[in-house]
Amino acid sequence: TPDGTPAISDDTLFVWDFDWTVINCNSDEYIPAQFLGNQDTADGFRELYSQGLDWHSCVEIMVGRAIDEKGATPDSILESAKKMPFLTQVRGAIEDIATGKDGSIGQMILSDGNTLFISAFLEANGMADSFSHGIISNAGTFDGPGNRLRVVHQSAKYGGHSCGRCTHTPNLCKTQALTDKLTQLVGSGQRSQRPRIAYIGDGENDACPALNVLKEGDVFLARAGFRRLEANARSGPETDEEAKDISNGRKCTPFAILNVLQEAEESGDVPTARVMQWETGSELRSLVKECLGVFTSD
Repeated sequence: TPDGTPAISDDTLFVWDFDWTVINCNSDEYIPAQFLGNQDTADGFRELYSQGLDWHSCVEIMVGRAIDEKGATPDSILESAKKMPFLTQVRGAIEDIATGKDGSIGQMILSDGNTLFISAFLEANGMADSFSHGIISNAGTFDGPGNRLRVVHQSAKYGGHSCGRCTHTPNLCKTQALTDKLTQLVGSGQRSQRPRIAYIGDGENDACPALNVLKEGDVFLARAGFRRLEANARSGPETDEEAKDISNGRKCTPFAILNVLQEAEESGDVPTARVMQWETGSELRSLVKECLGVFTSD
């Protein structure tokens, strides 16, 4: 197209969350932990967040500590981003979609992380070209004295948001962002209706678009199970077996999405899209192949 955006012929759009979905950790915590250590990072985030700071202000401060206390540089910070752990079968699922799309299926990332870390990871691990519709996230840059990390809330482009479900995350409402994306696709004049959506996510803020944007005929691939312990000590591609967490009785945090959807359903807010669950990369890849088979046969 004249403005450089990809031509829109996609009948289906796969929308990927990033943290704990494309990668198998939280990027905002992983990167400062590579310099400060896991415990100091966890304690630092806990202390800052308890002071009422928004999450990405905490991220900026923690990355700043890595610069001030450990000599981290923008280059070394991005090198850490490139090494974030991910499941080999998740990358396989992304490649299945990208190579089997025949012009009818696109992919994008919709994340509460930041564009700086996400882009560095995707480029380094050969995934960037698979996301034909790019990245929607909070804008990350290094600027100012000392090349400090700055994260601009994604919702700033809309003048903020007033979503009742996302009041605890003023930086990004995924319903707002995805609705705007779909409006752009239809408004481009190259299609008369929005594409079918296959959405992959694990977190509480993924419930918002699952309930408010997805409709009958769409699919929500929700991550079940628990976050593994010591994710910040891992790096690079991992098989499901290599990524298996042995908690030895220690408490693990469940992925929030299914509990949030269940609570919403109990209040009468039931998703109209089909919800499918996955825990491992192999399970996700199998579900993606099932979706591709259905979508391409329609």
